[in-house]
Amino acid sequence: MSGNSRKNLVTVIIPVYNQEHWVIRALNSIPKRNDIEIIVIDDGSTDNTWNNLLEYRCKNIKDRNIILLYNEENKGVGYTVNRGYDTASGEYIVLLGSDDYFTDSFEESLKELDGTDLIYFNLVDNIGKIWKVTPKTKDILVGSVKFMRKEFIGDTRCPEIRAVEDYYFYQELMKKKPTEKFTNKVIKHYNYPRKGSLSYMHKRGEI
Repeated sequence: MSGNSRKNLVTVIIPVYNQEHWVIRALNSIPKRNDIEIIVIDDGSTDNTWNNLLEYRCKNIKDRNIILLYNEENKGVGYTVNRGYDTASGEYIVLLGSDDYFTDSFEESLKELDGTDLIYFNLVDNIGKIWKVTPKTKDILVGSVKFMRKEFIGDTRCPEIRAVEDYYFYQELMKKKPTEKFTNKVIKHYNYPRKGSLSYMHKRGEI
């Protein structure tokens, strides 16, 4: 059964570039439910990421609803994430970094999806720090820390840039005056600090 023929509660979008090992861990952290659609977009990886994804989908085709997309050339995360938005069929959309993973609380958090436009959650990083998303910090932690109602997103898309595209995307969403809810649930492990990651290089001014 194809992903778009099911009634999907959530679409998890995973943009990936040269993360042949990390991305499998990310995929394994997503609960096996027939109402979760997973869209992985490989942004022209030069390592074994794409082959690993094909093998993973083949092994898990019976109990995971996985759509794989491939960019023939490296386009950057803005373009790549937009392909996910264009393809998603879930009532809600959530982003997962290919080197991050969901915690055991992810499935419990799905009970919070009540029609609110943006539903925020918290992160825990590699040193155990909790990144709390509140009305005061949401503009700083604008990345993959929220469920977004697909109908609310509409035709809003990220600028096709290689870093901080999520900030500009979020500002466009806020112009639409969303309803918001803050869950205080820690449902994602943020693989930070990690040398070489986009967030690490951006914070150091390297990109």
